Amino acid sequence: MIDLYKKPELYDAIHSDYIWDEKLISRIGEKVGGPVLEIASGTGRLSKVILNLGLDYTGIDLSKEYTNLANMRYGKEGSFYVGNMQNFDLKKKFEFVFIGFNSFLHNLTNESAINCLNCVSQHLSNNGTFLLSIYIPDPSFLFRDSDELHAATDFFKFKGSKCRIMEINLFNQETEVNSLTWYLEMDGVIQPEKYSFSQKMYYPHVMDLLFEEAGLQIKEKLGEYDGSPMDETSNMQIYICKKK
Repeated sequence: MIDLYKKPELYDAIHSDYIWDEKLISRIGEKVGGPVLEIASGTGRLSKVILNLGLDYTGIDLSKEYTNLANMRYGKEGSFYVGNMQNFDLKKKFEFVFIGFNSFLHNLTNESAINCLNCVSQHLSNNGTFLLSIYIPDPSFLFRDSDELHAATDFFKFKGSKCRIMEINLFNQETEVNSLTWYLEMDGVIQPEKYSFSQKMYYPHVMDLLFEEAGLQIKEKLGEYDGSPMDETSNMQIYICKKK
């Protein structure tokens, strides 16, 4: 198994067209101001959104490879650190803290999720804003045939080839952890390498309890990046929070 989070070039290729969250992040950043902290900042996809606003930006990510690439791109404008979202201390308060698309799902237990949110609370200024974005667990995705490959992405360009990611998954109902295995399809041919990672599924009622325990108060619940409210038809759960 290959660790996807040691392959920044492939990650960037997969996410080259991911722009749907940029407007929301930019709008809140412009409204709230800096300094700004992004947790799980990756290779800097959303860093540029904040830096384009002229705001003080800090990013942390567990992957050394991703952080090195982000530093190469934006290190003259922002600060990037290798750090664990469950246990970090930057000795600084931020007006805007956010965890982008699904990165929070790498907290594989409720305990680790609480540790993460406690770190958020400790780094959030008294009047600061916190945004968290994850999808709502979908049974049709979790309970698929584990022997059948499913398309996980649209087509993208990588190393001169037309590519997409095909995946299988295995969902543990007891732990609510979804274990995924990705295969890279290049010009119609499935490559032999396997990329693995896991995500814990958090339901909205559980998020309510986690925020409460971490001393964070939900101000808005959005169901899409266009700002529409969360309801039973929503694909996403996007939370905008303040400290209690």
